[in-house]
Amino acid sequence: MLADWPEIGVHYSRFRLPPNLDDAIDLDVLGDAPLLLGDAEVDALAFHGTSGSWTGLAGDRRLCAALTQATGAPATTASLAVLAALQEFSLTRIAVVFPGPADIVSLIQREYAGHGIDLVHRSVPAAVMSNPQIARLSRAEIGALMRPAFGGDVEAVVCVGTNLRSGYLAAEFEAEFGVPVIDSATATLWHLLRIAGASGPIPGWGRLLAAS
Repeated sequence: MLADWPEIGVHYSRFRLPPNLDDAIDLDVLGDAPLLLGDAEVDALAFHGTSGSWTGLAGDRRLCAALTQATGAPATTASLAVLAALQEFSLTRIAVVFPGPADIVSLIQREYAGHGIDLVHRSVPAAVMSNPQIARLSRAEIGALMRPAFGGDVEAVVCVGTNLRSGYLAAEFEAEFGVPVIDSATATLWHLLRIAGASGPIPGWGRLLAAS
């Protein structure tokens, strides 16, 4: 996404996910990852995970505060970035594409409702997949998962799941259906650039980055 922005450095550090989807993410879970990024003196930092969408965005905000205290950099999360994108464009009636269990989407619906977002349509896979399986989905398989979400009267389609490579298909689905696609990975980059003071239009990845 930033191939044409050589002046922007991108740094990342991995951590081991807890075993359950409903486990809260905090500094103990992240271990040394934030401090390793802090060593790079980054201008903004993100927890690139979407669990706050169902465990609660208040927890994500607490995590951001802890990350900023640990590194000195303003912080966001994938879930907070999606919410910020929806609010930026006043999108309140949405469909959600989620590559995990259907019952998690009900939790996402409840969390979004508390922020004025009406989740009216959803698309989930027939069988539960692991994160590596989600990451290995082909373009056609991702498209097949996304397409049903455009069937309802929605203002935007939100793709929740940072291992789901839906951002690559955002622009073509937007062109076909005329509905914005808010992909959680794309939204994370959009929000990172904003809080780092480095925002600017990035074509080819959908309306969100094109309008940055």
